[in-house]
Amino acid sequence: MVRKTNYILLLILFLCISSVRAQPTLDTIKSCLKQRPKPFGKLDCRNSFIDNNIVNIFGAIAGINYGKRLSFGIGYNQLYNPPKSLNQDIEYISALGKPYFISSGLRFYYISAAIEYAFYQTKKWEISIPLQIGFGRSFYQNEFNNVQTKDEKRSCFIYEPTISVDYKIVKWVGIGADFGYRFFLTDNVKLNRELNSAIVTFGILIYYSEIYKSILPKGPVSKKYNNNTSKQ
Repeated sequence: MVRKTNYILLLILFLCISSVRAQPTLDTIKSCLKQRPKPFGKLDCRNSFIDNNIVNIFGAIAGINYGKRLSFGIGYNQLYNPPKSLNQDIEYISALGKPYFISSGLRFYYISAAIEYAFYQTKKWEISIPLQIGFGRSFYQNEFNNVQTKDEKRSCFIYEPTISVDYKIVKWVGIGADFGYRFFLTDNVKLNRELNSAIVTFGILIYYSEIYKSILPKGPVSKKYNNNTSKQ
């Protein structure tokens, strides 16, 4: 059932992206790039459905933003709380030459290049297309006799297209939702099948720049501070 839900969400994502008529044109991008870039930072937690379980991937992105519409960044992402169904029994040989097995949990992390374009903006609403492409490592980790061991290390490639919808409730606070899909590729067919999954995220948006400008309206940063947010 969850796998069918993933396919449905993937189809919806592609239909949404393909139906966007306000996609960035070359002139729009050039116009954004002519504006002075401003730094931004963002924390997020993306939820995926893996083997009937909700799995979290925490991420942090930092970069530069042009005109509050086009941004580029570098991020770090890490799997958190993986389901036990992804555990794997790793075989070891004891000092007496006898085999034994230890259950090891899946871990993976990756560094990503991120780009985001906001194709629709009003005073309250913003709809954007974030995209991340990353490279990292996956492995199985266990601890035995206070010794931590990592096995079956593999390189992995991740591609995450997303549709993001934000709504500003008041000046300082808003709500947001992300819908996307994670394409995960390694040389392990089982991992590819299980980790290719829909991404669904709902969160609270905190507009830190608005808080800063309200507290220090004449501060040196108020005129330059970008409208950065953090989803919690």
